[in-house]
Amino acid sequence: MSSQPLKRALLSVSDKSGLLELAQVLLKYKVELISSGGTGEFLKTHGLPFTPVETITGNPEVFGGRMKTISFAIGSSLLYRREHPQDLQEASELGIKPIDLVVCHLYPFEKIASLNGDEETLIENIDIGGPTMLRAAAKNFAHVAVCPDPSFYPELIQEIEQGAGHTQLEFRKKFSLATFRHCALYDALITRVLEERWETDDFSLMVSSAKGTSLRYGENPQQKAFCAPTSLSTSSLARSTPLQGKELSYNNLWDADSSWRALKDLHHSRQTDKYPSAVCIVKHANPCGLSLAATQAEALHLAWACDPVSSFGSIVSFNQEVTAEAAEILSQSFVELVLAPSFSKESLQIFQKKKNLRLMIGDLAQVKNEWTLRSIDGGVLLQTEDGTPLEELTWVSQKKSDISNALVRFGLVAVKHLRSNGIALVQESSKGLQLVGSGMGNPNRLVSISQAYEKAREIGISDFSDVALFSDAFFPFEDNILKAHDYGIQTFIQPGGSIKDNEVIMCVDRLNLKMATTQTRHFRH
Repeated sequence: MSSQPLKRALLSVSDKSGLLELAQVLLKYKVELISSGGTGEFLKTHGLPFTPVETITGNPEVFGGRMKTISFAIGSSLLYRREHPQDLQEASELGIKPIDLVVCHLYPFEKIASLNGDEETLIENIDIGGPTMLRAAAKNFAHVAVCPDPSFYPELIQEIEQGAGHTQLEFRKKFSLATFRHCALYDALITRVLEERWETDDFSLMVSSAKGTSLRYGENPQQKAFCAPTSLSTSSLARSTPLQGKELSYNNLWDADSSWRALKDLHHSRQTDKYPSAVCIVKHANPCGLSLAATQAEALHLAWACDPVSSFGSIVSFNQEVTAEAAEILSQSFVELVLAPSFSKESLQIFQKKKNLRLMIGDLAQVKNEWTLRSIDGGVLLQTEDGTPLEELTWVSQKKSDISNALVRFGLVAVKHLRSNGIALVQESSKGLQLVGSGMGNPNRLVSISQAYEKAREIGISDFSDVALFSDAFFPFEDNILKAHDYGIQTFIQPGGSIKDNEVIMCVDRLNLKMATTQTRHFRH
């Protein structure tokens, strides 16, 4: 039956917003309201007639509310097929009367989890009866309408009013699908939160019950895109709302994430307060500027100087509140987005002159046990995020370097965030720590070394004797060393682990160079 009259509706909601208007509309069309616990009290307070759910179930609400709607009577009222002869006969014999609409808003598990509530409170907010009713109603969409969230009330009310107390099949199908999706997200959220609380190594669906946000477009204008949060943190990048600027695109968020991850690693890898200010500039998911300095303005100058050409139209991240001085510097150039823990009032006033510039707030806290995923044909690849590199070096060459620990950690962060095969050239000066050249995304390491060298030459580096070369993976042959040596590079930091390690080290010693290994690879495909 396409058009289905509403005669009885079951209302059981934790969120009472919008409920009064919906109940009044249902009563307008003489729909009997069946309600449980707090929902019934709400209707009673507003003087609206309703049938207590225990009248239908024949049992009282018990166990602190854990048992109230789960029953043979409620389940049967929702599930039996209205045009099926045997179902009709059995319903008549058992005294089962149909319920034509279920309005149920589940316990606020996500809210409790986001508040880091105690475990007992968290578990009590896992809804059992609600999903049971929702799924039953959604399954029997041919005859039953279902509404899983107050955000759907306006559309539900419109359907009821237009149908003069009836619902149409297409509407019920639409809400059935929305309900199954809602329940799936709810269950996935519970699983994910408990995995994190109980620190398991298993993986669940990486979603929360929050709806995805539509984006301007995907990697290209002809592609659709949206952002679906996986974290409960309201300060996560996926949930962050721009303070100003144009609508976000897929590429904006992808590059912002690349910049923010590198920035956070840099922030947390600092050993002293000598260089408190960190800046990361990203273009097409690769750092083209990275620095640590005593002041924010100096760090920004150093990062921008790494690759002024690529920094045009980039994403810029700061690990400190953005100052007016930094805002003035950025306002002289074109950037897509600025990301920081906060912005001073003065900087916001300066940025207001660039209406399209996006400003976003980021959280510097490291995320524990974070999973990353990528789609492949017919599935997804999942892995834990590569942690902040803090390896200790083992000098494998006869000659040792006096490279500072600060530059070592800086270089490890820099090369970790370059797309493989990644080569980072870093340098320490009186001004701070700076990425001076980078090569990435090439099919072999030799090309990346040449690319990094040419980039460094472009910004005026002529003496490479105090420039350290970091590689994201081992050197498979000595040709990498020979090429870098031709460029004047003398210090090499690499993971090691090649079957040719001894030959590579012998080449380093023969040329009187310096090499250390970390034993940890940082591929980033």
